[in-house]
Amino acid sequence: MPRAVRGELDLMSNCFILWVMDVLNEAELRTCFKHDDDVWFPDLSAIEWADLDFLGWVHPSGHLGYIATLSPNDGRLRGVVLRRFERPTRRVRLDMCSLCNHVHSSGGTAMFTITEAGSRGRRSISNVVCGDLACSLRIRNKLNPSSLMQETLYLEAKVWRILLHLHRWLTRTKYI
Repeated sequence: MPRAVRGELDLMSNCFILWVMDVLNEAELRTCFKHDDDVWFPDLSAIEWADLDFLGWVHPSGHLGYIATLSPNDGRLRGVVLRRFERPTRRVRLDMCSLCNHVHSSGGTAMFTITEAGSRGRRSISNVVCGDLACSLRIRNKLNPSSLMQETLYLEAKVWRILLHLHRWLTRTKYI
C-alpha cells in the first residue's frame, strides 16, 4: 500500500509532526480513483515529491482537476475528480484560496466542484482554490508571485491547515 503525505498530532508535545509525501507511480495513483473516472496523469517524474502535502493537478483542457491525498480515517490513498470553472472578471479583484489562504490577484483561483458521492450528481460542493492546485508549493514559497497577504505562521501549521481544509471538503462530499 503506498504511503502519501502523512502527519500526526503528538499530544504529549502538543505539536504536529510532518512527514513528506512518498513518490507514487501511475499504477498506484490509478488505484485511488474510481474505475469509471477518466483520469489524465501528468509527468510524474518531474514532480518534487518532498514539497507536496497532497498531489493536485489540472487536465490540459482546463475543465478538470484531480486530487490524490491520504485519508485521515483509514490511511488509504484516495483520489477525487473535480470540475474546474474559471472565474472571469473585468475588474481587478483579490481572491483567497480556501485551502492554503494564499491571496491571488485576478485569475489566480478557480472554482472547483466535487459531486457528492452517492448523490447521482444532484448535490455538489464547491470551493475557490488555487487555479493550478499547487497549494503545497505556495506555502513553501516555491512559486511566484508570493501572496499579497504575508503570513508569519510556521510551515507545519500551514500544512496542518491545508490538510484540515482539504479533508473537511472531502468528508462533506463523502469521499473520505
